[in-house]
Amino acid sequence: MKLQCKQCGALLAVTSPDAYISCPYCGARAVVDGYSGSSFFHRPALEEKDVFRLFDPGSVASVSLYWFPYDPDTLARVFTQPYAEMENYSPPSADRRIWDESEVEGTTVPVDPELVGDAGVIYHPFWVAISSSTAQGTMVDGVSGSKLGESPDYSGEASFSPLQEALSAFLTGVAPALLVFFLLKGLSVFLASVLGMVSAFLAPGLWRKLRGAGHE
Repeated sequence: MKLQCKQCGALLAVTSPDAYISCPYCGARAVVDGYSGSSFFHRPALEEKDVFRLFDPGSVASVSLYWFPYDPDTLARVFTQPYAEMENYSPPSADRRIWDESEVEGTTVPVDPELVGDAGVIYHPFWVAISSSTAQGTMVDGVSGSKLGESPDYSGEASFSPLQEALSAFLTGVAPALLVFFLLKGLSVFLASVLGMVSAFLAPGLWRKLRGAGHE
């Protein structure tokens, strides 16, 4: 629900069933009529100490708790976008409580009057961790513990290439057997085959060692 300030004309977002609302721009108080929506909040699953554990020791200077408003039904954001990584982020559902100023610590992000609906508002907790080296902030979902805007690290995993794997299989399995067969074709076919099979079994281990040495 939106209410226009009679003194300065600003649009005000009504986010609680209080009888009065104060304009943050001019300080004028207005009477709220006909608002049936309620304000809720998701109970955080992470405390301040839990957030520090998500990062390397000494890499975080401080953490602060922020409450971002969302639509209670759709969990669509009803605030002006402050962080790029939150643009397409939808918070998870959690333990829902009635909003109570006495139970909530941290900073409340203002509601955008153009986005809020009649269903009310639900505030979702986010921790902002400030880096000790860069002084930049990382958003951490206070319920799921996920870091916003962080991509999975695949640096330690080898990428899969079908052509490379096929070539590797040929070099380590078929080529040694053929090489032994042609080099020892003066021997019996049976003996050449046995030596070829032995080399085919031994070659993969040697090939992996050579590849591993090349990556070091």
